[in-house]
Amino acid sequence: MSKTTCAKCGGRMEQGFVPDAGQHASNVSVWVEGAPLKSFWGGVKVKREAQRRIETWRCGRCHYLESYAPG
Repeated sequence: MSKTTCAKCGGRMEQGFVPDAGQHASNVSVWVEGAPLKSFWGGVKVKREAQRRIETWRCGRCHYLESYAPG
């Protein structure tokens, strides 16, 4: 199925993103391969090479969100 056609209702999808708000900045959310591992400093360890930027599509008719992490 096309990313431009809603899987739920057949409406038109439009591309956007879900911001990941950190300290003093917003970034595009990422998908990280593997299970989360606790970091010594708090939070989780994240290997840069294991990350994929997430693109999110929203249906203009039913408002369904669908996310992809292209490789």
